[in-house]
Amino acid sequence: MPEIKDFFHEKVVYDNFGQYIWAVDSNRNHNKVADLRGWGTIQNLFKDKKGAIDFEAAALFQDSIGEFIAAAINEKLQRDAKT
Repeated sequence: MPEIKDFFHEKVVYDNFGQYIWAVDSNRNHNKVADLRGWGTIQNLFKDKKGAIDFEAAALFQDSIGEFIAAAINEKLQRDAKT
């Protein structure tokens, strides 16, 4: 049975164009790990008192979440590689 670290290869990256998290190997091959979801909730965090949504701020926040998740996975991969 393969190990999780083998599925992720060497690192993961977040693609802010497609809102995907990709596993990348040494040959630069990409395997999709996840789609970043939650837009319905995220956009509502950026409503003003009149109900208008700041879509640019919401999109930046969504990308920040994707970067955070990718960084967390990479940190775990690096930490486990040292043990």
